[in-house]
Amino acid sequence: MNKAVSVYLVGALTTLSIGLSVKSAVAQNTASSTTTQMASASQSAQSPSINLELKSSARASLQALLGKMKQFRAGFEQTVVDAQQNVVHEAQGTLTMTRPNKLRWETTFPDETLLVADGEAVWNVDTFVEQVTVLSQDNAVKDNPIVLLTATDEATWAKFSISELKSASLSEGAGSKGVLRSYQITPKEEGGQIVTLTLTFNQDNELASLNMLDAQQQISTLVFNNIETRFPVAADTFSVEIPDSYIVDDQR
Repeated sequence: MNKAVSVYLVGALTTLSIGLSVKSAVAQNTASSTTTQMASASQSAQSPSINLELKSSARASLQALLGKMKQFRAGFEQTVVDAQQNVVHEAQGTLTMTRPNKLRWETTFPDETLLVADGEAVWNVDTFVEQVTVLSQDNAVKDNPIVLLTATDEATWAKFSISELKSASLSEGAGSKGVLRSYQITPKEEGGQIVTLTLTFNQDNELASLNMLDAQQQISTLVFNNIETRFPVAADTFSVEIPDSYIVDDQR
């Protein structure tokens, strides 16, 4: 697993086939992220009470959408670009989540990797070097906005500012008309690995993509496909079986 990508997902407690129009909308949201932040700051200075109401409304709206997402399983295509927009990593795989606080990230391309958050610990399995790194989940998710995907407690949500971005419409070429809703999440405390996280939902209110801007100005975009929100969860989904030959680096 690419090291930068691993950092994102170690921090995670973290249905439609997504078409080109969705990817285009995600790209537009990414390109306008800085402009949106500047406009938001200007609006806050001119009308703080209105801005506070908008943020409160955005938070409630996002909580409602994620609250319906008790389960989530989807394939993904991931692209990571650097500050100069050069592609530095691409991957494909499957993401499975259940609320609260469980996640399984599995890649099939370019390498087979596995990361599991079981609610107490995060297990990062590196098959190439035959090593498993284990971290405390509470420590791993500190100030990382991706935690909101599976977190349900108010104390965690209070650590982040949430704004709803301008909606984008799906064209007829995408299969059906509809509206994409995007929310930008920013940690209130500076200094973390993730600067902003943008979650985009499709016209069926399913999580269609996520976009992360990190402290090194790298942008990681995941576009989901074959989305499922109701499915039987196998007993071993959020557990890790470690071969005897593997080295275990337990940092809990």
